[in-house]
Amino acid sequence: MLKFVKLSHCVLAGLLLVSFGCVTVQMPQYLKDKNPYHKEFYVHYDKALSATIMALERLGWKVVKQSNPMVFEGDSVQSEATPRQVLLFTDMRQNGMLFGSRYATINVFLKENNEKIDVEIRYFSIFSTALKNFENYKNDELVKKIFDQIEKVIATP
Repeated sequence: MLKFVKLSHCVLAGLLLVSFGCVTVQMPQYLKDKNPYHKEFYVHYDKALSATIMALERLGWKVVKQSNPMVFEGDSVQSEATPRQVLLFTDMRQNGMLFGSRYATINVFLKENNEKIDVEIRYFSIFSTALKNFENYKNDELVKKIFDQIEKVIATP
């Protein structure tokens, strides 16, 4: 019985050490285009912008900043080809887990292109443990929900 108590205390102490580590998480505001998701919407630019912001907020992502993509993208964004464009930054979300925490953020680009709006979503998350940070640029399920929510908002009169 004494061996079991000692073993359980060692396991508990080890779990606490792993879950309460001191790894620093640096979340970038601007996300690289490592795995961007694209979808086109045939709607007026202003309607697409308001629908995108509303869709993000409905899913719990608050837009904290809007900027011109030229500031971050430089020459890769052509101002003549896209008369109106915007880059949306969401807040950082944190989810506590047993062995660490997940931090996530989203950038959304809206670019006017003739009679359609190109919407690009970039997702980034870090799973932080006591020993290491794991980065991820994909979340197919979340991005599908965002695009579906944008379509619902656009379809609402």
